[in-house]
Amino acid sequence: MDRKDFLRTAGSTALFAFLGISLASCDVTSSSDDETPENGDNGAVTIDGNTVRLNLADDSLSPLRQAGGWMVLGQASVIVVNIDGELIRAFTNVCPHASCRDAWQYQNQRLICTCHNSIFENDGSFVSGPAGRNLPEFSVERDGNNVTITR
Repeated sequence: MDRKDFLRTAGSTALFAFLGISLASCDVTSSSDDETPENGDNGAVTIDGNTVRLNLADDSLSPLRQAGGWMVLGQASVIVVNIDGELIRAFTNVCPHASCRDAWQYQNQRLICTCHNSIFENDGSFVSGPAGRNLPEFSVERDGNNVTITR
């Protein structure tokens, strides 16, 4: 490794460490410990261009079957929340503040980006934190266990 490559690598690593940014991230976060399959065409989650289809009958998506259940589907770049047992909403998983993608929590019917603590209502409206604007929402259609999200 020459000096230029070393400085580039060391400088980037030092910057990430200084800013507290993790170099590793999870692809899926949810309200349970179940893991969602990683690929985008597995029967549970199918991605076709701007359309994401979910089969809630699949056990990997079981958190979305109940009120308050939620998941971050990293491969689809969406946060999915079951609001009341029937109504499902979907939002971008990219925080409007600093583009954090996989650092989300859902508590007290609010989405929280844990990168810098921006808080959003479960309709995507901005509550507090540095984001300063609403979380973009996607169109959702539900037919029983079949959910279609259009990004």
